[in-house]
Amino acid sequence: MRSVLRTGKVMSFDPAQGLGVIAPCGSEEHVPFHAQAVRFVEFVAAGQFVIYAIERADAAARAVEVRPA
Repeated sequence: MRSVLRTGKVMSFDPAQGLGVIAPCGSEEHVPFHAQAVRFVEFVAAGQFVIYAIERADAAARAVEVRPA
């Protein structure tokens, strides 16, 4: 199930592995994402603000539909 869109800052992104982590604005919970979730650009960089949705599966959350803010 997907949530409403949220805003956050990319804490890290490793293009070689295709994995990254977002720090949501106003929250301390970090959210992982995969390169396949990035939309409208090839990749995102650490420090970049993004808009994303959260998808929960098997009690774990991950960011989906990650796009530049």
